Amino acid sequence: MGRLQGKVVLVTGAGRPPGRGFATRFTRDGAAVIAVDHDAPEPSGPADLAATVAAVETAGGRICASSADARDPKALAAAVAAGTRRFGRLDAVVVGPVVTAPGSITGTPDDAWHDTLDRVLTTAWTTCRVALAHLVDGGSITVVASAAGLRGFAHLAPHAAAEHGVVGLVRSLAHELAPRSIRVNSVHPTDDGRASLPEPSGRLVFDPEADVPVPFAAARDVSETVLYLASDDARMLSGLTVPVGAELVSR
Repeated sequence: MGRLQGKVVLVTGAGRPPGRGFATRFTRDGAAVIAVDHDAPEPSGPADLAATVAAVETAGGRICASSADARDPKALAAAVAAGTRRFGRLDAVVVGPVVTAPGSITGTPDDAWHDTLDRVLTTAWTTCRVALAHLVDGGSITVVASAAGLRGFAHLAPHAAAEHGVVGLVRSLAHELAPRSIRVNSVHPTDDGRASLPEPSGRLVFDPEADVPVPFAAARDVSETVLYLASDDARMLSGLTVPVGAELVSR
């Protein structure tokens, strides 16, 4: 029996990696998945929920997929309501990561700053608010961010600022939701797609130290960590910021 057997998990950003990987991994451990994403282009490309649905159903899983912008409370509420009507409950929430373009403090337009805060921090805020109307007592919320939420990186100031805000949100909600035994944690991989994006000078934006033995987290490492936090095995863990990627965030 899988660690998520009989549970229903909401995954935002499910139309692209790594959200698609979360959905299929949860399916293998017995969960039904409520998958949400929208088709607006991002640096990682447009969402493709149909591919996620196919991957889950091929694995023998159950999925209810909806196209919605997670920043839009009404659209997201409709998507979550459709999933809970189909599956009858909601046990866990996974807020998928958002990829943004790099830029220096002098080279980033004001609208890009506001857009980054909106897409990273508002998405997490709105998803938590909407999901709480359905989330069972004893459930869990996991926000998947990146190493930029735990330390600064040159040319990623807007993203790092937004993700540090996510950490504050997670830690605050862990206290606020403790009376309902709802656990709230964040996961911070070192590789969410930005390592290959160069700064205009040609220097890599996300450049780990040479002596880090495993500088970038594999998708499997991230999925297994998120799966563990969503399971009852992690029932005593809340308010944590979990780095996935060797020693990078401690440097």
